[in-house]
Amino acid sequence: VVAGEAIGLLIGASIYDMEKAMTTMTVVSLALMLLGGFFVDDVPVWLEWGKYASPFKYSFDASRQLIFDRDVPCDGSGALESICNGSSEGSATPEQVIDFLNIQGSVGFNVGLLVVIGVVPRYFAYR
Repeated sequence: VVAGEAIGLLIGASIYDMEKAMTTMTVVSLALMLLGGFFVDDVPVWLEWGKYASPFKYSFDASRQLIFDRDVPCDGSGALESICNGSSEGSATPEQVIDFLNIQGSVGFNVGLLVVIGVVPRYFAYR
């Protein structure tokens, strides 16, 4: 929330016309949502760099790491088929699930980048 507020504050301070600022913020927030990986898994290669500017990526990765901190049982549903080999017995370790979901960085790293995204745009907005 703080990172999103900071980005909105920066855009609001940069664009003096209220309608243009609201339109720009809508487009920027939708783009950051799409690039963050929550709604779309396969971002085109030429837009890959954009996910690193999105606070949604870091919050999504941190929350998934907090959710998958214990072994995940293989239930035969096929969701973790490459780890469970189609079996309904056994379990996948948190490290296997994190690799399978392509989660980057630790929880601390992701939260730290959220703090940076929350502070840096505020600095430039108030400058």
